[in-house]
Order: sequence, then C-alpha cells, then structure tokens
Amino acid sequence: MEQKYQIGNEYGNIMWDVSKILHDKDHFKIVMCDVNDLSQNNTFNGNGCHIMSTDISQPVIVVQLSNDKYKLIDGNHRLQKALRLGIKEVPAYILSFEEHAKYIIDFDEQIYHDVVHHW
Repeated sequence: MEQKYQIGNEYGNIMWDVSKILHDKDHFKIVMCDVNDLSQNNTFNGNGCHIMSTDISQPVIVVQLSNDKYKLIDGNHRLQKALRLGIKEVPAYILSFEEHAKYIIDFDEQIYHDVVHHW
C-alpha cells in the first residue's frame, strides 16, 4: 500500500511519498525525540481507535521544513499512544531538507518555500 502525506495552504501543497522514505529508512539515523515537543507542532486528526494498537518502537518520520520548522509526516498514532502512556521520547528519523526533498512528489521550489513560509 502506498503511503503519502500532504500539507498545504492557500499557497499550494507539499506531498511526500512516505512509502519511499520507509523503503530507504536504513539510510537515516534514528534519534530519540521528545514526545511533548512533537505533539505541540502536530495536531492529531486520525483514527482514535487505532492508537493503542500501534507499535511505538517503530520510528516516526519528521521532516525539517526550514531552520525552525519541523513536521511529523508519519507516526501520528504512535505519537498519540506515547502521550497516552506517558512515554517521554519516541524513536524518530529526522530528515533534513536535503534528505527529504527528493521524496516530495512533483517538487516545485517556489511552492515549497511559499507553503513553508506561511505554515
């Protein structure tokens, strides 16, 4: 099953091919991320019933949109489970712009910068 994640605003949309990132995951370093920091910048709109069945040992994927902006693009249910269980940190792949840009579908530099600037 192909997995994609999209963000957008009136300036356009950015969509990542999460399936390809997961395919290449061995190329990325796993770091521990603070659950509270991640949750503050990532609202949850998923299936609440699915939360407790997730495996929080599997790393979430976070992309660095700009110097000071990060976005969780895979692992929202795992993050919510960690919050509910009081777990302080979760494993994560944190991809720099250089690492994640190649996974953006139909990448357009101007649209990317406009969306991120107004995010």
